[in-house]
Amino acid sequence: MYTFLLSLLLYMGVISGKELVSLQVEITNVKVAKGKLMIAIYRPDEKFGGGTAAIAKVVHAQGAGTQTVSFEIKPGAYALALYHDVNGNEELDKNFVGIPKEPYGFSKNFRPKFSAPSFKDCAFEVSGEDVQKISVKLTD
Repeated sequence: MYTFLLSLLLYMGVISGKELVSLQVEITNVKVAKGKLMIAIYRPDEKFGGGTAAIAKVVHAQGAGTQTVSFEIKPGAYALALYHDVNGNEELDKNFVGIPKEPYGFSKNFRPKFSAPSFKDCAFEVSGEDVQKISVKLTD
């Protein structure tokens, strides 16, 4: 009986488990075909913009214009931050007052005015669809 119940619970867990969704991030306004695009996707319980992101990917800038990067993630709430590491030093270069000198962008194309954005400012929902797309425009 115990084995049957355990098997039933495992089976139900597999059936009701959330499958992965393909998230396609279209990055627009890439100015130069050098350096790397540093992409971080955060969950609500993580420190947005700092610490370790749930999902991170580094891709080479393919060319000027638009580039698409794909992720396989579970449905839920997320926020995305990215920057174009043009000089390849794996850091977001900033000026003496802390303003980024390299192009950056956030989900929902949020543009901060006086401070870094919060998770809520950039949050988007990934649903159970097979493929979901978002677009992020890099700053000039």
